[in-house]
Amino acid sequence: MGITTEYQSAFTSSFQEFFGNAKDVGWELYHLSSEPENDFPSWLTFTIRNPLGGRALVFRYHRLENKFYAHLKVQVIPGEENWSLDQLFHKKGYTDLDADDILSSGGEWLFHSLARHYFGIIISFCPRILEPDYFLE
Repeated sequence: MGITTEYQSAFTSSFQEFFGNAKDVGWELYHLSSEPENDFPSWLTFTIRNPLGGRALVFRYHRLENKFYAHLKVQVIPGEENWSLDQLFHKKGYTDLDADDILSSGGEWLFHSLARHYFGIIISFCPRILEPDYFLE
């Protein structure tokens, strides 16, 4: 299995385990990767977006740098803000671990470890992170 498929599979299956079917909860899932360099992409992303909420979770892995970024993207006028989930979770006391800790200990199941870490915190402490602030009637 290639790195792109492994990454997508880990985040998709972990999402389904924690949240169920994306269509049932009304969220959209996206997978993107860079053009392959020497048969491997240099970066991979997995995005969860609530089209009604104006927010998205973006998980990005840079293979060449061996770095992982998790952000909450919030649409504001004009543009958008990016909030680091590692900083947010640490500030709120949800975890002492961050992406660097997971990268150094993830082993063979690195992407599953990353996905389960972030989704576990979200489902435990902030399950409504992508829900709209208000509903139009």
